[in-house]
Amino acid sequence: MENNTNKIGYLEGIRGLAALLVFFHHFGLAFYSAYFTHNIDASHLNGAEVRYGQSVFSVFSNGNFCVYVFFVLSGFVLSRKYFQTNAFSTLVSGAQRRFIRLYIPIAATIILSFILMQAGLYYNGPASTITHSEWWLGSMWTFPDAGSRLFSSLFYTVMFQGDSAFDTTLSSMSIEFYGSLFVFAFLALTHSTCNKHIMLLFVLLYCLFTRNIYTATFALGISLNYLEQRHATLNRATAGVFAVILALIGLVLGSFPTNGMIGGTVYENMSMAVLQQSGWFHIIGAFFVVSAFVLSPILQRIISLRLFIFLGYISFSLYLIHPLVIGSFSSYLFLKLSETMPYNNAVALVFLLSLALCIPLSWAMTKFVDVPGTKFAKTVYERFAKAIPETATGKTK
Repeated sequence: MENNTNKIGYLEGIRGLAALLVFFHHFGLAFYSAYFTHNIDASHLNGAEVRYGQSVFSVFSNGNFCVYVFFVLSGFVLSRKYFQTNAFSTLVSGAQRRFIRLYIPIAATIILSFILMQAGLYYNGPASTITHSEWWLGSMWTFPDAGSRLFSSLFYTVMFQGDSAFDTTLSSMSIEFYGSLFVFAFLALTHSTCNKHIMLLFVLLYCLFTRNIYTATFALGISLNYLEQRHATLNRATAGVFAVILALIGLVLGSFPTNGMIGGTVYENMSMAVLQQSGWFHIIGAFFVVSAFVLSPILQRIISLRLFIFLGYISFSLYLIHPLVIGSFSSYLFLKLSETMPYNNAVALVFLLSLALCIPLSWAMTKFVDVPGTKFAKTVYERFAKAIPETATGKTK
């Protein structure tokens, strides 16, 4: 979720597309929640959203799968420079800057959400009674004593405990933070190890037996460095075939219903022994999809189009800010339009205007909060934490 002009374009493109799909997921939960719950009684499209939710195409709005794509990408991106340079200093720098780099845009989002609450600008409650999303849209921003919750969120519960009271996407931030530290710690501890990939395999086996799915996503991201380094030895046609197979399998796995309701899906007749491992489906799917892009120059060119690169640039901000837009602007506009327009027409217009608002807001947050925050983290590291170089005599300068 970082904005770095030195990053390979296709990785930024994947990140940008994933952030956009998370927006689709949350907008769907707010206005067409039947696609997620498979509850025909909550349908606004004569059951069409239920059929969509049961199909493999639901992968394109499966937020849980997209978050795992983020985690796999983080494992890959955070370790990539180290694998290219074998410089231990990159691990020290990355680890010491990581908290501030993540915290500044997160803190800005929490404060903005608090302001919206205090100003009474969240209309998600009334809107949810019409959209049949009381269980999701209607459940947010209803807690008392927002002031004390703001204090705890800013100081420890979000970054260390995944508190999502002010923004539903914040539940993944502690995982991202701890996962990032795992990446740096693993590479630091195995810095002098010849067979680093063997140690990584042991970590993955540990994750498998302990069902530590979150650490596994970052470990799999690290392993993509080996794929990137060695795929050039593969025949281009062979690599392309592998990429297509991995992408298709990954997308099917990514369509597994997050709620576990498999009736009417391709998983309905799958053996119970396999379904017991369904908690890994999205993780493996995310790994396969990202692997497909690593293997395929064609996929890399497609996802490196300027639109996807721009989405990658604003991806962290878009990921953080869109639930606030849905709970305030989208819900308010829907309430007004639904008084004079058919439900689906109103939602279609709300979707377009909400997306049109999210894009410039995310750009502004990236430019004025996220990018300066990244630079500030670097400045703090260089002034207060960076090791003082030694002279040839061993004395510090």
